[in-house]
Amino acid sequence: MNLQFERFTLFCRNLEASLHFYRDTLGLMVVEEKTLHGAMAGGLLQLPPCTMRIVLLAAAADAPVILGLFEISDVAMEAIEVPVGKPAHGQSALVLSTTTFDGLHGALIAAGCRFLTPPLSYPKQVASTRSPAGIYREMIVYDPDNVPVSILQVDPFTEEKTA
Repeated sequence: MNLQFERFTLFCRNLEASLHFYRDTLGLMVVEEKTLHGAMAGGLLQLPPCTMRIVLLAAAADAPVILGLFEISDVAMEAIEVPVGKPAHGQSALVLSTTTFDGLHGALIAAGCRFLTPPLSYPKQVASTRSPAGIYREMIVYDPDNVPVSILQVDPFTEEKTA
């Protein structure tokens, strides 16, 4: 199969609120911005002519794009009801890894973000092909559109723990 990950796209209600969360609070970097107008903007999504503002974000200027924020205007858009406080079938979530877990937690608290899961830690004793052994630290926070965003850090076991 010849597929690869390109990006996670979020059709956001308020692009500025989403930028505040993903850029200003989480620290992702805007690597491209563009605005499309008219029939071309809506055609791809089976919408009438509209305006689509697109912002692509990455971990660094030279890193692959992680997230595309799309704000569609000049046309009526339905909003999906997302349960808060628990996951639901068909719901999506974005998972990001970090090496600055405590700093991000502090930034999320300072920004007044809502958490599904406050920070917790759990051990993974045995490494697998796709994930190392270590102490997994994770928290799940809601973005402005109530999309769960999991922040994960894996701390390797100390020498005493692995011996």
